[in-house]
Amino acid sequence: MSTSIRPGLLAMSLAAAQCTVVITSGDFNSLSVFELSSGIRVLTISGADGTGDAAHPRPCAFAGAFAGGKVVSTRIDLEPQGSDWIGRSTSASDGNIVVTLHTAGTTSGRHTVSGTIAGSATSVIGTPASAPSRVRIIFDSISPQTIDGGGATIGQFANGNINGIATFIDSAGNASRCDWVQWTLQPLPPG
Repeated sequence: MSTSIRPGLLAMSLAAAQCTVVITSGDFNSLSVFELSSGIRVLTISGADGTGDAAHPRPCAFAGAFAGGKVVSTRIDLEPQGSDWIGRSTSASDGNIVVTLHTAGTTSGRHTVSGTIAGSATSVIGTPASAPSRVRIIFDSISPQTIDGGGATIGQFANGNINGIATFIDSAGNASRCDWVQWTLQPLPPG
């Protein structure tokens, strides 16, 4: 006995065999969890004398020679607290920084986050070629610093901007005041 199946019928049969789930109620935000995880992370904060960003062409006051640059890479311990992620300096030598992040939505495969940052941090992470710079950043305690940014929906990297007054201080005591800096958050490298 010979059986013949028309190509259109085969395609419809295969399509009908596929399973589709439609969610019609519940917490849709829980489906797009910002995939951070608890533990030690590297928080890097950087400032610049000039940028290509029209809204922030000169975010930091020029301070001349600045030992170590306007970059702080420090360790924070990131933990979930309710619907937020809270990151705190891991030790007094790292500073007393407190970062609060929460998901603000999703756009084109990225999560957007908002939050706040307060305190101070010291650059305690070097590179294979150099020791930690010990540059410090101090966020103004009077005016609030707000965070915006985002990260991929899959992965552990997030980045964005911090609006508010911050001051970088190098090991020689030179200071540069900024009204806008950038940040990244990523896992601690192995080793």
